[in-house]
Amino acid sequence: MPTQKTKTNGTNFTNGWDANGSYEKLADAGRENMEAFVAATSIAAQGFGAVNQAWFDLAKGALERNGAAAEAIFSAKNAADAVELQSEWARGAFDNYVSQSSKITEMAVKTANDAIAPIRARVDGVVEKFAENAG
Repeated sequence: MPTQKTKTNGTNFTNGWDANGSYEKLADAGRENMEAFVAATSIAAQGFGAVNQAWFDLAKGALERNGAAAEAIFSAKNAADAVELQSEWARGAFDNYVSQSSKITEMAVKTANDAIAPIRARVDGVVEKFAENAG
């Protein structure tokens, strides 16, 4: 069957296809994609800024504790006391690092999941639209 073309109000229609409407939909899709990207970027920047601050705080706290431990070790009255203080410091430093780094890792994972959410929602919406149009 031949394609029927008519011209109405400056818009070309071919089998019911509206070129201007399609361009508007494409522009809207581009705008929505950019909004999702900007939202994801904003969430990531804030979240990973907090992650960086947490690492900085961990390092600063470790430096302070290391200085205090070194002072205590150097002022020990004998070698046995120095070894005991050093062992306590090492155990505490390790426990603190493991605990804090686990919390920071959880922060990073949550940030990554939160940041990808706007993009995931946008992709889900597009897939839904394609499914509606295909069916």
